[in-house]
Amino acid sequence: MTQRTSPISTARGWLARVRGRTDWMMLFPAVAAVAWTFGQDAVAMALVLVLPVFLALDRRTAASPPGAMMDRRMSRAAVQRLVEDTLQDCARRDRTTAVLHVQVDDPHFADGDWTADMGERIMDRVTQRVSSAMRGQDAVTRVGDDGMVVVLAPTRRADLDVVMNIVDRIQSAVAEPVSLDGRAVRVQCSIGICSEAMAPARTGAAMLAAADCALRIARRQGDGAVRAFNPTIRSQVETDHRLAGCIEDALAGGEIRPWFQPQIDSRTGQLAGFEALARWHHPELGVLTPGQFLPTITSAGRSADLGEQILKASLEALIEWDRAGLDVPCVGINVSLEQLADPRLAERIIWQLDRYDVQPPRVAIEILETVTLRDGDETITRNLAALRKAGFRLDLDDFGTGAASIAHIARFGVHRIKIDRSFVEGIDGDSARRTVVGAILGLARSLDIETLAEGVETPEEQATLTEMGCPHVQGFGIARPMPFAETIPWALALPSGPAESLRLMRPQGSA
Repeated sequence: MTQRTSPISTARGWLARVRGRTDWMMLFPAVAAVAWTFGQDAVAMALVLVLPVFLALDRRTAASPPGAMMDRRMSRAAVQRLVEDTLQDCARRDRTTAVLHVQVDDPHFADGDWTADMGERIMDRVTQRVSSAMRGQDAVTRVGDDGMVVVLAPTRRADLDVVMNIVDRIQSAVAEPVSLDGRAVRVQCSIGICSEAMAPARTGAAMLAAADCALRIARRQGDGAVRAFNPTIRSQVETDHRLAGCIEDALAGGEIRPWFQPQIDSRTGQLAGFEALARWHHPELGVLTPGQFLPTITSAGRSADLGEQILKASLEALIEWDRAGLDVPCVGINVSLEQLADPRLAERIIWQLDRYDVQPPRVAIEILETVTLRDGDETITRNLAALRKAGFRLDLDDFGTGAASIAHIARFGVHRIKIDRSFVEGIDGDSARRTVVGAILGLARSLDIETLAEGVETPEEQATLTEMGCPHVQGFGIARPMPFAETIPWALALPSGPAESLRLMRPQGSA
């Protein structure tokens, strides 16, 4: 059946073409005069009065005010139709466009607790700011709980330079602190870009999917990252889809298991513990690191299953190290925000330790700094309080990349902070880094919180940190993460004595 086009739709399309051709509009007075001369009064009146009114109304519709779409949550299908309409307008007017998928990253609080409605209120403010930063004809619409899609109105140029200028405006608007109930909240946003020229096909569905792909890769890089679609990104996302189809078998078959990276006491040179880091031993793709598969695990809702599998394997490793006569004081287990949101998490972890007859102080629960910024979340607070009460250690990972103060962390009950590698790299030759790390070490000592420096890669970095009084170090300069089978030979070969005699070891084949 052939679909009929309504007269109104036909008129809108004709008006859109006329709007882009000012030379046609210049003929209207002449045509009206000729019509009047030959007695065509109705035609003349239409041209002189009616047509300008329609054109004015059409222009008003096209030039919607900045906030016209910002408060609307649109479905995927509706956003796709919006992009399709924009592409059709571009084709008529010899213009081009671009789609930006914006996702607001986790908020960082300068002070105060998280409340249930804060996320929505933050998104309202941020969307208003982004809309105000765009041109009047650009579309800004909410998608999901923490996302926006920006569709550029037809423009002469939408190359990467032009789009990046728009990205800068968006990120600057998002980065301004939001004041909510007297609390200062800072957010960043990650952005995926697809211009018409980048798109794998000239359709709304293709452009949206490409922007989604770019955003997904940007999110892997950390808060505030921006990525533009290209064939490599498509390949990465296709790999994600491939992995998503075999997560169940991988978990059931033991393909995902921990590798262990040693932590050394810089004062004695002795082994202080291991950190368990997940690795996927894929039968075709080889050994995959967390950055390659954790987003897929999270999207599939299997973070809890992965965490339980890593915990079990780590407890089994502790038992085997004991049997081998090794003194391994502690093993660190990474726990995600998604896992901490499970009200039963603490109970399950405690049950597993009882099952394996392992004492809680031998397990360090590693959490990210952003977790401590949500101490108003009752479930997270309850889980961590239960774990602390049971005797588990709490390690704060990647310290220095968030916005929590050490005093805030002390109130949270953290036992040790892990200084992010960005402060450690080149510390032996960088006085500014030494000043920052020295301040962290001093405050931590005054609050009776232990410290560990991550990302130590050279003897000079290790020596500097030891001189500064950092008690624990970890990094490729000590050892790379290794399969369990390599941990016992490595530990047995570890020299005894003071830290100065510690040899840098890099197990072959480890990653």
